Amino acid sequence: MANITLNYIGLTGKRGTITAADTATFVSLITLIIADEDPTLGVLTNNDYDIALEQDTTITDVANGSDPIAVGVGNLGLDNGDTIICIDDKKNLLTTNTKEVRQLRKLRIASVKRLAEGKANYTYDATALPDTYNDNLPGTDDNPNTDGLIQKRPWVSVSAIAAPTSIEESVDGGSISDLQIWYDGADTSTYIPNATDEGGITQWTDKSNFAHNANPDGGATARPSYENTTLQNGYGYLEFDGNDVLSVNPFTQLQSQAGFTVFIVHKGTGGLTATNTDDLKVGVDSATSITYGMNGYANTQSGLTDADQWTYTTLVFNAGNTILRLKGTEVANVTQGAATTNAGNTTFYIGYDGNSNFTGFIAEVILFNKALGSTEYANVENYLKTKWGI
Repeated sequence: MANITLNYIGLTGKRGTITAADTATFVSLITLIIADEDPTLGVLTNNDYDIALEQDTTITDVANGSDPIAVGVGNLGLDNGDTIICIDDKKNLLTTNTKEVRQLRKLRIASVKRLAEGKANYTYDATALPDTYNDNLPGTDDNPNTDGLIQKRPWVSVSAIAAPTSIEESVDGGSISDLQIWYDGADTSTYIPNATDEGGITQWTDKSNFAHNANPDGGATARPSYENTTLQNGYGYLEFDGNDVLSVNPFTQLQSQAGFTVFIVHKGTGGLTATNTDDLKVGVDSATSITYGMNGYANTQSGLTDADQWTYTTLVFNAGNTILRLKGTEVANVTQGAATTNAGNTTFYIGYDGNSNFTGFIAEVILFNKALGSTEYANVENYLKTKWGI
């Protein structure tokens, strides 16, 4: 008995090699191909494949499945270097191989291909499609997406990403529509008037789809200034002098919500964010302590950070549970008050936490009106870490 090394062209387009005993049957090559083409996800099955010999396509798993591949009388006579072609199984199209089965097979094949290409979103959700099949027929019950299309569909579940290049890449497809605020200090077009070093601004323009633009809360004396004399990783940012406060009002999306996630990139001391009822409260009290809270509750975590260094802070509120994270590490996880945000929320502040104003620099603020999953918020933190060089 000897081994034969064969090439193959897989369902994903992969070109690989397999080694089989010369006594192996032709159909058994499918199992070897699957092990090489889909070693990680394990979603492809023998039923997904038809195979044929490239040099003689009349030799197939259907016609010659039980035939040995070796040279010899009654055998197929395959030799080292021969190529096996894999195709999407087309048998029994109206019974076991229905449109529903084939649709899901195409998703599995694409999932394996996306993983091999290094794409972060390779897990699919068939229900995110605008229409799916029941056997061979679509029906009204097959479209669960009554609220419209879902971004990234059907690759809506994000995986861990070490250095995302955007917020959209960082979160699930269903989450990006919940991005309520994005103040991006690196984007000079978001400053009004035009970004000029040490020049006060009258608006920090929101880059989300909701136009929650932030304006000085208190007139000309409350205007933070653009700073680019000392860049942070090549970008400018806003400087707050202890009197400067920005606010968004009205902001009805803050009211009676079961989840929120806030990210702030900052350096300095004082209040960072809060609502008019002290929800989403984050403040750097001293060189090493942070106060955070929801629903009128406030907790202080000490020994955390050096206020003289750039950092990024995350607050996750999920139905009464509050998580505080600093530079990608969870430092507190507590239950605070009600299961939703205050129904009286109308205003969101930047540079103020309900008790004190901020003195220092704020580079970016991101807010979702949902509690992001752990993979999502870790990805956003990695995005901020990479972007700002922290």
